[in-house]
Amino acid sequence: LCYRELGKESEALSCFHKATVGSSEPAQAFFYNDQQPDKIFYQGLAWRALGDEKKARSRFNKLIKHGEKHLFDNCKIDYFAVSLPDLAIWEEDLNKRNLLHCNYVMGLGHLGLGNLVKARSFFEEVRKLDVNHQGGQIHLNMCNK
Repeated sequence: LCYRELGKESEALSCFHKATVGSSEPAQAFFYNDQQPDKIFYQGLAWRALGDEKKARSRFNKLIKHGEKHLFDNCKIDYFAVSLPDLAIWEEDLNKRNLLHCNYVMGLGHLGLGNLVKARSFFEEVRKLDVNHQGGQIHLNMCNK
């Protein structure tokens, strides 16, 4: 966006194309190298900046559908992996973590679609579940601009 504002369109396009790379399918990030859900949100913004609103909206709708589909899942770990982050060390309520994740991705989807009231309500729910959730706070602030 900065390159675009500076009139350096070729550099801007190069960066936007790089931002579209990666999976467009949301998933709960359990392993250290799993794609974070906000990556899909920024993919959507990059597609929008490239003028492809259809691909942008597809990313945002996938986030919403993923959150709606998994909101009431009963989560448990039934396998062992050494690369699990804090789940392997701290006893964490996986259902609460899932609820936080689903509200976060639905908030991202609605933010991308411009549904700011809905996005704000999901990010406020994220804040209720975890006041220290940085992504939730960053994107809640984006709703207020």
